[in-house]
Amino acid sequence: MMISRLFSTSLVLFITMAECMDHTSTETYKLIYDEFRSFKNCFRRFNGTHEIGCHSANSGNVGVIHYINDSASLDWLIDKGPHPPYIPLLETSMFTGDTIKRLNASGKINGLMVIHTSTSNSASYPSHFSSDRRCPNERSSIYADDTQLSCSKFKFNPEANELLFVDLKMPLALLTSQVEVDRALNCYFTHNIPLAESDSVPPLCSAELRAVMNGAGNTEICMRRNNIFRNLSPWSYCDPLGGYSSLAFLHSTESTQPRDKTIVIVTRTDTFSLFENVSPGTSSPVSSLTVLFAIAETLNQVAIKEELLSSGYNVLFLALSGESFDYIGSQKLVYDMRQGFFPNSSYEEARMNLEDIDILIELSQLIDAFGTRQIYAHVDPLTSSNHPAVKQFIDSLQEQAFSLTVETATVDQPLPPSSAQMFLRENEDGLPVVVLADYDSNFSSSYYNSYLDTPESHQFYLNRSIANNTQPIPKAIFLANIATTISRSIFSYATGKNATFVTNSSTTNDLLYCFLVSRQCALLYATIGTDNIDILENSPAPLPLYVSVYRSYGITQNFQLVVKQLLAYYTGVDVTTPDMDYSECVKNKTNVYISGFVENGTRKAMCIQSSAQYHNASSPAFEIENYNFTSPEFSTWTESVWSSDAFRVRLFLKPSAEVELASMIAGISIFIISAIVVVLLHRRAAVLFPLQMENAQILSNDDDGTT
Repeated sequence: MMISRLFSTSLVLFITMAECMDHTSTETYKLIYDEFRSFKNCFRRFNGTHEIGCHSANSGNVGVIHYINDSASLDWLIDKGPHPPYIPLLETSMFTGDTIKRLNASGKINGLMVIHTSTSNSASYPSHFSSDRRCPNERSSIYADDTQLSCSKFKFNPEANELLFVDLKMPLALLTSQVEVDRALNCYFTHNIPLAESDSVPPLCSAELRAVMNGAGNTEICMRRNNIFRNLSPWSYCDPLGGYSSLAFLHSTESTQPRDKTIVIVTRTDTFSLFENVSPGTSSPVSSLTVLFAIAETLNQVAIKEELLSSGYNVLFLALSGESFDYIGSQKLVYDMRQGFFPNSSYEEARMNLEDIDILIELSQLIDAFGTRQIYAHVDPLTSSNHPAVKQFIDSLQEQAFSLTVETATVDQPLPPSSAQMFLRENEDGLPVVVLADYDSNFSSSYYNSYLDTPESHQFYLNRSIANNTQPIPKAIFLANIATTISRSIFSYATGKNATFVTNSSTTNDLLYCFLVSRQCALLYATIGTDNIDILENSPAPLPLYVSVYRSYGITQNFQLVVKQLLAYYTGVDVTTPDMDYSECVKNKTNVYISGFVENGTRKAMCIQSSAQYHNASSPAFEIENYNFTSPEFSTWTESVWSSDAFRVRLFLKPSAEVELASMIAGISIFIISAIVVVLLHRRAAVLFPLQMENAQILSNDDDGTT
């Protein structure tokens, strides 16, 4: 009985002590570490030959914080900094390719933190920052082996720092909270700033950055590891990049009918940056995607549509996903065309192949960063002369130009990086292709494919907190003028008739606002669909435009869903009847049920009949058995998998090496002394505690049943 009581009491004491220790450890943790919550991460990707991006040691990378806000503070760290390794805290203006190269070469850094708490202060941006290549997607270029047209001669993105394609071998964190940045600066100025003048005694304000990646090596290695361990555990190492492209025909063609001549209008839907989900994409793809939707709405007007169809033409609108990573979407689409799998076989739509394309028009960057109100028509220098349709359409563009000018791009240069190249490489004689952009030989945007490709960097929506979409802004009017020009040109090209219609600038204004300011806008609420409304409710921030990873079972990137819904809305026909509900609407699989706009205080749902549909944007490289991943034929990009606790940013005070050594020696000494004391006490327990020992012996005898 006594033993039972002692056991119960001991158990209660143990649990109480454990709870106290847990509470104490939590409080102690807070005293030691200042954990940050608002930051974005750099992570690791792979292609068939390399790994790129960021990662850290499993326990994180530690370094002393040094604030870099000008060249002098940068020079001090590189030339004098006496306490490596460092984790620099950089102002946005100092986060450049040259800075990173100098810091890496110094051998003194163990990670980086970049301040980016407000997009409004575009004056703090560096003069240029593109993390893409100088010749984007050069590995997949149709001119890669042409000495006269390759990237060795023509670099459309000449100021790019190419940081995304570097294995940085350290973690990077983008700090987005001004409160947390202020805490970091206060810690730095309190503890570290004296070291700029003298080597005073620490503690030093330090940071720990953690970015633990599962994958390593390259895509082939990573995918092989996936396959080896798939049957042993749910653990995986990397996933292929990809998603879902969207498409819609102006008019559906039944599977039993021949296809009309098809004018294809193409743009991409994705961009990227060094940091997860920080990819605003103002110059690309937002500008071109906005124009695509505006053209769709314009040509879908009943009178215009009937004229086009009666002239024997149809229009296909393509919004391709994964184009930033070696044209994943267009490669898959062309591959499926060749296999006879386009469009999606689940729709009763006539199959389409490359020979059905009358002319392909691609919309590239159209933000007019130079403010010239010009667009340039780019053509393939090798095959365009074989196709009179190219000159015919460009002539139509110049004749129909509405409040802008259309110029022919330099004739002896290649096509710029574009999805059109994936269509061209499948035909020896080429295709009639025109790529429209706001630049001739060099990209107009200095922030192409980067976290700084914001509307503020292009001088509009300078204060998003007070922005609204009640009146079209000048940029929206310019994009509407481009849509008017292209729509009129298509109409004139197809029918031989002059056009006078004008695209509604309210449409381009609404789209810009929804894509760049707030996803919680009237247009997206009206078109998203009742079962996906949570996509908008979760956050007012613009939707991320990064392609994400491919899943065969559904969408992993919400923007792809939004694009398909908008295509349905702008190319479809309203077939709503009184009292029609969701189940009634979707009995026809070409119908889309959307939430509709608010009228007289009530949201009125709509049933839209449209050919809008998804198309898998997954690289054929992952379908072809024993594919050679070093081949440039198809995209081989993958992204490392990481766990939920893979990323961490926290500050703490780091004592001097002498203090750390003294602490370690003191700890070891206390342990040794304690061990000696315990051994001595155990040996002399009978002498030191005779009464307790006698009681213990009595209890022992009781348990044995003796007296």
